[in-house]
Amino acid sequence: MLLTGAAFGQPTTLWLTRDCLHQLQQAPSDSLAQLPDFGVRCVTDDPAPTAPVPLETLDSQALLTLRDQCSQILVF
Repeated sequence: MLLTGAAFGQPTTLWLTRDCLHQLQQAPSDSLAQLPDFGVRCVTDDPAPTAPVPLETLDSQALLTLRDQCSQILVF
């Protein structure tokens, strides 16, 4: 879904939580590292020491602003 939205020029952001980052460290995937190459912005509020994807750390206010500006939010 992320890649489809990005392919059609939709601003696409993946917000990774602490728990999600922890799980990704347990089962690494090289394909996640390619998300930014396809225009997917990856953000977090709690960066992991070694994240499997390039991340941009945002403070709580920046994340709230991002959420408020989104036209669609999907939660998995």
